[in-house]
Amino acid sequence: MARKYGSKALAVAALATASVGALAQTSENPIVTVLNSVSLAGVAAAIAALALVIVAIALTMKGPDVAKRIIRKV
Repeated sequence: MARKYGSKALAVAALATASVGALAQTSENPIVTVLNSVSLAGVAAAIAALALVIVAIALTMKGPDVAKRIIRKV
């Protein structure tokens, strides 16, 4: 009997031990980890930089038109 079921019992015991070890690990929710890592100061800096880039692009596109108007009026 031990020969017949010995290796299977060993495999089942190893599997049970591995699954208990996997279930015993505590892990944090990844979404909570990401939300905790984002700070308001970083978000504010990113929004300010993006606004500055958008304004710079708009002024670059509008600059030649404004210069033409000024030249015509002079």
